[in-house]
Amino acid sequence: MTAAAVGGPPAATRRLRVRCRGAVQGVGFRPTVHRLATELGLGGRVTNDPDGATVEVEGPEEAVERFVALLPARLPPLARLDTLEVEAVEPIGVREFTVAPSRLGRRASALIPPDAALCAECRRDMEDPANRRHRYPFTTCTNCGPRFSLVLTLPYDRERTAMACFPLCTDCEAEYRDPADRRFHAEPVCCPACGPRLWLADARGETLAVGPDALAATREALRAGRIVAVKGLGGFQLACRADSEPAVARLRERKRRPTKPLAVMVSDLGAAEALVRLGADEVDLLTSPRSPAVLAPRLDPGPIAAGVAPGLDDLGVLLPTTPIHVELFRGGATPPLVMTSGNLSEEPICRGNREALDRLGAVADLFLLHDRDVVRRVDDSVVRATPIGPVVVRRARGYVPEPLPLPETPPEPVLALGGFLQVTACLADGAQAMPSQHVGDLDSESARAFLEEVTASLEELLDARARLVACDLHPDYPSSWLASRLASERNGRTVSIQHHLAHAAAVLGEHGRFPDAGGSALALILDGTGYGPDGTAWGGEWLEVRGDLSWRRLGHLAPLQLVGGEVAVREPWRVAAAVLARHGAADLLPRLPLAARVGADRLLEVARLADGPWPTATGAGRLFEAAGALLGLCPVNTWEGEAAARLEALASAAAVVEPWPECRVDPDAVTLHSGALLAAAARRLVAGDDAAGLAAGFHATFCRLAVELTTSLAGDRRGVIAVGGGCMVNRRLLAGLSSGLAAAGFEPLLPRLLPPGDGGLSYGQAVVAAVALARGVEPRPVDRVPSPTPPHRAGGGADS
Repeated sequence: MTAAAVGGPPAATRRLRVRCRGAVQGVGFRPTVHRLATELGLGGRVTNDPDGATVEVEGPEEAVERFVALLPARLPPLARLDTLEVEAVEPIGVREFTVAPSRLGRRASALIPPDAALCAECRRDMEDPANRRHRYPFTTCTNCGPRFSLVLTLPYDRERTAMACFPLCTDCEAEYRDPADRRFHAEPVCCPACGPRLWLADARGETLAVGPDALAATREALRAGRIVAVKGLGGFQLACRADSEPAVARLRERKRRPTKPLAVMVSDLGAAEALVRLGADEVDLLTSPRSPAVLAPRLDPGPIAAGVAPGLDDLGVLLPTTPIHVELFRGGATPPLVMTSGNLSEEPICRGNREALDRLGAVADLFLLHDRDVVRRVDDSVVRATPIGPVVVRRARGYVPEPLPLPETPPEPVLALGGFLQVTACLADGAQAMPSQHVGDLDSESARAFLEEVTASLEELLDARARLVACDLHPDYPSSWLASRLASERNGRTVSIQHHLAHAAAVLGEHGRFPDAGGSALALILDGTGYGPDGTAWGGEWLEVRGDLSWRRLGHLAPLQLVGGEVAVREPWRVAAAVLARHGAADLLPRLPLAARVGADRLLEVARLADGPWPTATGAGRLFEAAGALLGLCPVNTWEGEAAARLEALASAAAVVEPWPECRVDPDAVTLHSGALLAAAARRLVAGDDAAGLAAGFHATFCRLAVELTTSLAGDRRGVIAVGGGCMVNRRLLAGLSSGLAAAGFEPLLPRLLPPGDGGLSYGQAVVAAVALARGVEPRPVDRVPSPTPPHRAGGGADS
């Protein structure tokens, strides 16, 4: 307990109890309260509790009122105050202000902040030769360092974190107990005398060097082109020289990641600005406590190996986020480093030392290890720069576990488990929902086990156990199987929520615009695949969402033939060939750049099969991937959306282009005939159109058609329209649709705090399930628009 004398008793006193809710544990909130109360000459106490923190202040009435007024403006950098409840209580004549021990109990609303990047003050400590933390790779304070990845349970105190096994030395104990010190009650506080130790090992786990020598040897190994597994805040990362084609190629081969882009860590902001074009928003993000990897247009020429992000205009850059990262760049001789997830492709990030040695022994040459446990696996967050502001691509370190609001408070907790790709879980408890860190695709047993690990961790952290489990409508997703099992084990039930309804609910919920019981809202959702109630694959959808959870499919993209079934998703050239055949343009196939990549005979063979009983998909992702294949950019996806990403990159090289006049939407249409748009692109390409201009024109024409169809489907109605789905990470679609819809009189709502793709799906599911419980309704489709059956006209128009 820490106390400060405040002088003699006042002539007349008042005592207030102030209940503080939000991110107020582990962020220096209690020290801030102590300093403010002492400054104002007040007595009382502050303590962490299951709700957050409770303050009692006593003293002259004017000073007490001033304390309440000043507190929200005096918050430390990582704190967030959601509510402040004040009540008068009987004065007891206290003359000191104390920081009392935490009060235990079932968590009600207490939150902890995300892991935060190294702050400027700690960086200065590391640079000061006279400071006892000079070059110490675990330097931290109340304003930075591990939180979510460190804590076992709430309240957030050292004994309930991974630092419990590191007793404080005399010097650190003094800082920890001193209200004037910024390390006052900083739970991860430590120094070389009492904190974690660092060592370098080979792939067999044999120690090669310890402490500063380990860091020096790591720097030397990286400069020599070797691959090093580095234990970070939320697990392991794999590092190698980003300016070395051989090093990048070795990493790709060993990690089994042939072409998916890799992030690059640089020493400082100046080095980042030498590689990519950054706006003010991106600079703020890179230098913020969140410090995500930022995808931004690369500057040419640059030193980064082409193999880091082949075929793409963007490069993902991030700054050192931990003291260990800072030490990797010590001395200025270390080049930019690839810094990617410490895993094999599509597996969870490694967390423990033994796990990393077992799983990454054939990937990394060396392992930079330490003995502080990682409690929760947390990957780096990824944000993309766009003309209308940053868009979250992957939400993890720096963002999780920040909660999002719910439109209704459910009477019991709700657990939501997402879909199949880019999976997250989400736990709704009370008025808020907490999405988990990024889990990833559920292709492997280890990924599915990680989803279970994440759900158990969420429920343990929030001290809540859900009996209602929400999942995707698709019956064969592993997340749906897990939902059924958990509900059965808990004597609960599941609620299956259509994929695109969940996307719409995520956007509406984030913005606080989910319709009330008698209202409705429009949504435009563009993604790759989502299971429709008719058993077909949806993905380009216009919806009406009602407050009673009934919803309508107002319109959609025309279905595209998937010749070969699921293989056509991986090989979008098949979709392009089938579309041209069904639009009477099969004769163009041998004349396309695609023929040189796939072979004219194979293209014509698929064209002949196009009228077979193949599955269809209305996905916008399938359309843009087919366009990328058509141009010969990427006939086969080696990662989700690769062909579409390369199409967008090619479009960035074009000047401003106008939409194509030959493509239009019929006034009474409920369908945007995307196949006709693709056929128009093929005709223009064969006629000699510039490839970059054609890629840009394809985007511009799609945006114009989508706005026209929205206007037609809405009739006289205007107002809010939620725009989401994985395609909305595309800069050209974001800018074109948002500006076009706004010009047509709509108010487009775009994802800001969550990924527009499937990483935000679990939150949308939680929103729908919470509304269902609170309003006593169930999600149900009404008046479905049937999928039309091609063929279409061979020309560029659209059939109704």
